[in-house]
Amino acid sequence: MSEERISSLKALLYGYGNLMGVGSALIVQWLLYYYSPPENSGLMPLAPIIAMGAVILFGRIVDAVSDPLIGYWSDKTISKWGRRKPFIVMGFILMALSQILIWIPIVHGVSIINVLYAAILLGVFWFGFTAAIAPYLALLPEIATTKEDRVKLSTFQAFFSQVSLIISGVIVPILLGILGFLNTAIVLTLIGITAMFSIVLGVKERIRSVEKIATKMNLWEAVKITATNKTFLLYLVPTALLVLSTTMLQTALSYAVTVSAGLEKEHVSLFYLPLIIVSIITLPIYKHLASTIGKKKVYLLGMLLFLIPTLMIAFIGYVPIDPQIYLLITGVIAGAFVTPLLMLPNAIIADITDVDEQITGYRREAIYFGTQGLITKTMAGIAGVTVSFLLGVFGYAPGNDLGIRLVYVVGALLLIPAALIFTKYPIEK
Repeated sequence: MSEERISSLKALLYGYGNLMGVGSALIVQWLLYYYSPPENSGLMPLAPIIAMGAVILFGRIVDAVSDPLIGYWSDKTISKWGRRKPFIVMGFILMALSQILIWIPIVHGVSIINVLYAAILLGVFWFGFTAAIAPYLALLPEIATTKEDRVKLSTFQAFFSQVSLIISGVIVPILLGILGFLNTAIVLTLIGITAMFSIVLGVKERIRSVEKIATKMNLWEAVKITATNKTFLLYLVPTALLVLSTTMLQTALSYAVTVSAGLEKEHVSLFYLPLIIVSIITLPIYKHLASTIGKKKVYLLGMLLFLIPTLMIAFIGYVPIDPQIYLLITGVIAGAFVTPLLMLPNAIIADITDVDEQITGYRREAIYFGTQGLITKTMAGIAGVTVSFLLGVFGYAPGNDLGIRLVYVVGALLLIPAALIFTKYPIEK
């Protein structure tokens, strides 16, 4: 009996669900800047920058620890609404509330109260984010059983990741200048609501037999089997280093643009807009390459080549080119290489869950996305600490911006061991 293929409409609705977490980009890119702004920003400092680094790490630890727990719980769940949708709805509610409240500080000025307030809300936000997004990702291998459909769903996911980049990198800086941080967060939350409903109402979960649901596997056993899957580890370690690198880039970009380049917040869009346009143009090219030469080679190529634009940002303002033009050029180059990094990870995980089913006899998609989240989100937290440390120690003020530039040098160097390790990944296609 042939498997039912995924329609373009269903793939579109699934991909659109990726915008549920669009508010996370505002937090990743601008929270440190908002609470610990540079001198020339016109914003009131609310917390010491080193303390905010600890806050970011705390939030990411909550996020990371929640991932395997949510994954395990979701994999075991049996309900009339399915295994995934109850988590998506409740997680989104927590995420939506906290991503708005975090932009309403209690004290107007530097205060430990603001630090604690931000830490609590960031913990709630990342827990809700995990509870919504991990089960959403687990739907991919569940509703798509062929490699072609998995690439198709991943391509739509990547497209809406690029839409998210348009929103966060181009529209958000403009909205911040017009509406401010709080109202911008509200706008992003409204977008997220529509994405959540596209999944809950538009995508039907595949019914699994009870024998395929891991109801008898305890948490320790589930995590142990997942963590000792060699194929998974050879994917996970490079991806964790990649996340560390790219999160450092995102976190420090507002400082690089406003301090090192001497531009305004709105000019962050000069990097993201060409990145997104070029990435969308190259999306069908990378989709074709992934289907012909294999996901491994394309993902590996993306890791290696993304080193170039990352290093370029380190030298912004030093190269005798107008900073605005330099940002545009860097964005074009980044866009040419970022697409496989956005498009392929979830399709690769789907392949790995097939290997796991051969070992365990169960369909355990969410625990793999959850374990991946445990590691990559820990790396994202380390990225926040690393950025705040480099900025705090080496400087992030006009004329004293070595810390900003070091962020991008370190981020670029991390991509080298990531690529070397991924060469050992065994699934070629």
